[in-house]
Amino acid sequence: MTASPFLEWLPEVAADEIIIEPSSIVAEARGNLWSFSITSTQAAALHPSHVTSFVLAVAETRSRYLLAHGATAMLFYCWHDEQAAQLRFSLVSAEHGYLPFGCSIDPAGKLESVVASFLNSP
Repeated sequence: MTASPFLEWLPEVAADEIIIEPSSIVAEARGNLWSFSITSTQAAALHPSHVTSFVLAVAETRSRYLLAHGATAMLFYCWHDEQAAQLRFSLVSAEHGYLPFGCSIDPAGKLESVVASFLNSP
C-alpha cells in the first residue's frame, strides 16, 4: 500500500511563515498558498479521512501560528483546483471581508465534498 504523503507535508506547512499584509489581499493569498498533488495510485489507496485530517491539521497549525504571533484574524480556505488536479488552501486577513477570487463560494460547504472531488479527480 502507498504511504500517505500528507504525513510528510504537514511539518513543512506548519513551519512555514504566514504572510500578513492587510493592505493587499492578493499578496496574502499568493504568499500563503499551498498546493498538493497526488498520483492516481495514491488517491486509490487513501481514505477520505486521511485528506480531511490533513486539512484540519493544517488549519489548526496555522491557527496556532497566528495566536503565537499575536496576528489579526484570518480566513483559511480550501478548494480542489480541478484543472491543476490539486488540493489548495490559503489564508487572507478577515478584515477584507471577502476572498480573492470572483467565483461564488459556499461558506458552509463541506470539506468532505472538496476531499471527494480531489480524490476522484482524473
